[in-house]
Amino acid sequence: MRAPATATGVLLIAMLCCPVPAQVSRQQQEEWTWKDSTLKVRSRADQDRILALHKLWLESEGKSGTHADLAGADLTDADLKGAELRRAYLRGVVLTGAKLNGADLDSADLMDAVLTGAQLSREGLQGVGTNLTDAVLRGADLRAADLHATQLNGTDLLDAHLEGVVFEPKNLPPPEGIALAQGLELMTYGEEPGPLTQLRRQFQDAGYRKQEREITCALNRKEASRDSFIERWFKRIAFDWTCRYGLSPGRPLLIVLGLWALCSASYVLFMHLPGAAGIYLVGTRWFRGKTNMHCIQIRAPTIRTTQWWKVPLLRAALFFSLMAAFDIGFREINFGRWLRMLTKREYKLKAMGWARTVSGFQSLLSVYLIALWALTYFGRPFG
Repeated sequence: MRAPATATGVLLIAMLCCPVPAQVSRQQQEEWTWKDSTLKVRSRADQDRILALHKLWLESEGKSGTHADLAGADLTDADLKGAELRRAYLRGVVLTGAKLNGADLDSADLMDAVLTGAQLSREGLQGVGTNLTDAVLRGADLRAADLHATQLNGTDLLDAHLEGVVFEPKNLPPPEGIALAQGLELMTYGEEPGPLTQLRRQFQDAGYRKQEREITCALNRKEASRDSFIERWFKRIAFDWTCRYGLSPGRPLLIVLGLWALCSASYVLFMHLPGAAGIYLVGTRWFRGKTNMHCIQIRAPTIRTTQWWKVPLLRAALFFSLMAAFDIGFREINFGRWLRMLTKREYKLKAMGWARTVSGFQSLLSVYLIALWALTYFGRPFG
């Protein structure tokens, strides 16, 4: 009587083993269907058969197999990773959400194709002559794709991800078709910067100011990557980190603001440290009809409470840091003098020792950053 029970237990254990989930997984894959141009529902096996015959057709140079014709087919969410699609006829095919990582699309005809949200890798577009004429690539993931000699006339790249794309197409998409793509500033080129330069000119003529700046950033980053080590890092720090080659013209002012806060904190620290280094208040007062100059070091916790030059430490540090940042002028334009005119009395704040060194660096960096902001905001210093 125990033998049937034992057999039943063995059967239950076998049903819980790995082969069952694998079988369910295969069934789930086979359940995926697609529609051909006649709206006939087809299975995954049909797709695999078409691709196998197409690969045979390529390998035999047309002597056997069948040229893949998937024009007008609905292959939404298809898994085409590593698929051999060279010279395939894919006009009007719907590949929304399809996985095309590693698929070979060399000379494939994707005119009017829809690849919204599709995933492509660089390997999928390595070849020459891939036809994407009038293809709809809205939201398509084209990151790191190689678009060398690709035909892009009329291609719709709205919201497409173009980070790391090698942009050397045979012809350009319309500016309105690529203006809203993502990652324009992260595109690059292999040997020929002409297509990116032409795209920038198209954006400029069409009035796409932001997109023009993005392409300028991409071109300068690629050019800098070919420079020597020292020059490459100089450009990265001086131009890329500060304003991204004009793409972020307001960033230099934000850096000036950060320097102002950081240096203000350092000046407060000097006020608390012993020694001659620190901030000094230089003022004038009238005594018996004469003007006397007074120079007093501002130190913690406070200076003499009976004098008019009493200034809280933080306020003095903030004001001195502000004057150090804007102590620039050109002819009659002098921002530092204008700031001093905002005070109720005539006095100056001067730095001594290491505080003077800090203020010198702050002034030098602030002058550069403010000049960089003016140039990038009102002009095109990077091309």
